[in-house]
Amino acid sequence: MSGTWSGRKVTAARALVAARLPAPCARCGRTINADDNPRTWIVGHIKPRATHPHLEDDPRNWRPEHRRCSNKTGFATALAKARLDGARAERRGDFSHDDDAGSHHFRSSLSPTSDGQWEVHPRLRWAHHVATAPGWLAPYLVVPEDAAPPLAMTEVHPLAVCSYAAEGCTHGWRGVPFVVEPSAIAWVERERTIRLRWWQRLAMVRQLEHDVDGRLLWRVVVESGSRRIGKSERLRSLALWRMERGVELFEPEQVVVHVGRDVGVASEVQARAWSWCRLRGWDVKTGNGKESVTHTNGARWLVKSQNAGYGFDVHLGLADECWDIVPQKISGAIEPATLERESSQLVLTSTSNQAATSLMKNRISAALAADDGRTLLLLWGVEPGADLFDEATWRAASAHWTEDRRVMIGAKLREAQDAGPQVDDPDPVGSWANNYLNVWDLVVRTKERGDLVFDGDSWGLLEVEVPERAPDEAAIESWFGEGLSVALAWRLEGGPVVVRVLAYDDLPAAVAAVKAARFRGTTTVGATLLGDPALSKLRARPGQGRTSDAVKELARLMGEDAVRHDGQEHLRGQVLALRTVPGVDGRRVSSKGRADAVKAAVWAIGSARARKGRQRLVLPSS
Repeated sequence: MSGTWSGRKVTAARALVAARLPAPCARCGRTINADDNPRTWIVGHIKPRATHPHLEDDPRNWRPEHRRCSNKTGFATALAKARLDGARAERRGDFSHDDDAGSHHFRSSLSPTSDGQWEVHPRLRWAHHVATAPGWLAPYLVVPEDAAPPLAMTEVHPLAVCSYAAEGCTHGWRGVPFVVEPSAIAWVERERTIRLRWWQRLAMVRQLEHDVDGRLLWRVVVESGSRRIGKSERLRSLALWRMERGVELFEPEQVVVHVGRDVGVASEVQARAWSWCRLRGWDVKTGNGKESVTHTNGARWLVKSQNAGYGFDVHLGLADECWDIVPQKISGAIEPATLERESSQLVLTSTSNQAATSLMKNRISAALAADDGRTLLLLWGVEPGADLFDEATWRAASAHWTEDRRVMIGAKLREAQDAGPQVDDPDPVGSWANNYLNVWDLVVRTKERGDLVFDGDSWGLLEVEVPERAPDEAAIESWFGEGLSVALAWRLEGGPVVVRVLAYDDLPAAVAAVKAARFRGTTTVGATLLGDPALSKLRARPGQGRTSDAVKELARLMGEDAVRHDGQEHLRGQVLALRTVPGVDGRRVSSKGRADAVKAAVWAIGSARARKGRQRLVLPSS
């Protein structure tokens, strides 16, 4: 149990959290910068101190928050503690309750016991995207006042050079310069005279990422947010843009197939565009069950029920209200129809529902667990373990936010609490959380996915001692606020390159270690660390590649008998925990543990080898 949260304890915590800035406010999502007035932000706690006092001093439980945002939630946190204390007392039998006295008791499957059942990997979190965004994406990561960033979003595809929705995109088919004028977003807003919401613009930019040859990179888009945020408008705009531009960018006779939990769901989305399409001379058919739109260039948008998705080529598949779609209708019908089509995509979208099939649950769970290189996850919702009754939680779970939404969510919560369990709705508060906070009952993976990359016996055979002289190369990499690794590499005459990897809590300590090792060259540094004032005493160059790239390179080097290490646990533990799964572009890392030591080691090794021919390498760590 910790003491009071004040004095030197808070000062030390602020210094540690400040080193991670800029970062989004955990409450509102807007950026907190290191040079902001220190009075405007505080060190908040992921798990509130009132309900989780044992985590008060744990740096992994700290996060930056605007002071005004934190102040708004003080009452809600106290209320959460009161509820938790009451629930514990009731389980112990400390008191009885009298329904006739007018008391109301929260009963929900979304109880504190569900904390930690699933998690969001740091690679999927907003702060990581802000820190690593390429130039064409960065403008779309500025979160306005009426929006909140996604809870989880897949990283930018490693082959992406731009997006057809990004302003200024000049790429085209098979690399031939082609100015997509205007971009997808600009075309939709200009031609349809609407203003897309921030999250719709972000989703479009991410979905239309393409490679150097102009091919779209995401085969499947799994998108989920709460009710009434504008999912229908996004699908409508996407379908119209694909019909307009798909013929030029990809191949002729584009076909958009739109299904929903029933025909009416998909038809309603299309119907809002019928007048607009007619004004442009497109052919519109509105017969019941035969709704379709045909562009003058031959592209078609067909509305079908989930039971009639067979027999069509599909360039863009849209599946709406997927909570009520049977998985086989997607995996056995629409998805196979996208095969052999140029830059085909399938979009699955839905808000949570207590009666949901396994379709969205499994797709979201799989995307949270591993990046398969073909699935883009865009998930707005509630952080596991968050206080569902806190307005800040409502705000963070809402891709689009208005005062009307706040009032509605509050009114519906009171209505659910007053109703109590019913025969047709045994958990009304849970249903409220599904609809308005997009809370999913996700599949919990109890077993690590993938195959181990390296075995302990083979790794142990590579152990050697390191030279006593100054290293020839150095590298520093961090791991999402959990610490840093410093790799020091030595070239040996006619033999291996030796690398030692050391663990540090902060960047100043890591820089001091490089200096203490008497390294005088240019240090390879992770991209998220560049620009930190602590690096002012070092010459630095950016490290290249993702974790998967480093793992592949380490395996290659070991295959060439080019790697050695000193047997210390920091590097050893990370290497032996690595797991991979097959992906469309090779094997991908599926393990969730730290890999900063691996990346730093590979960077240092690569630099040492580049200096002098094809040498073997040696790696030590601590």
